[in-house]
Amino acid sequence: MQRKVNDVGGLPGNEIDRHEHDPNLHEKRIDAMLMLLTSPAINAFSVDSLRRAIEENTQDDYTKRGYYEKWLLAIRKLLVEQHILSNEEIDARMQQIRASKV
Repeated sequence: MQRKVNDVGGLPGNEIDRHEHDPNLHEKRIDAMLMLLTSPAINAFSVDSLRRAIEENTQDDYTKRGYYEKWLLAIRKLLVEQHILSNEEIDARMQQIRASKV
């Protein structure tokens, strides 16, 4: 049986930073988005689906990306999988947001 990227038990590695920090605005927004999308009213996908999507990351993505960045990539993947949004729709909206900040 092959290990998933998140299964690092017993492997040598770096120390884990266990210090708490106050979440920044970006992290709060990702958390809020997840809470809304998994709420009974919307039920776009389950938290178990989020975990599966995170575990399907490449080793490189899993080790180089932060906690909330993994969530965000998984949310995007699940929105596309569930046919709620397409990659093109997400990209177009992100382009609009970036243009409005100029």
